[in-house]
Amino acid sequence: MESKIFSYRADGIILAPVDNQLSISPVFDRKELLSKLKDLFNDDDYKVDERALDYKIKDGQLYIEGVVTKHVPAKSIGFMGGK
Repeated sequence: MESKIFSYRADGIILAPVDNQLSISPVFDRKELLSKLKDLFNDDDYKVDERALDYKIKDGQLYIEGVVTKHVPAKSIGFMGGK
């Protein structure tokens, strides 16, 4: 099975300091981000493995990292009958 790893930078989702100990992000829709990811890889017949997604923050910016796998159509098995 063909797989790729990816790192996606979620533009606009940056931590803003509240005080010396806390920084928070603006409100965002995780399902909308996931939909964007699926659309990016759909053209190449790759499917995002939602169980392998990892949300990371690098320098205050949200990144989503994970694995995509190539969609392989199921092979049909034919049976021959005879007498």
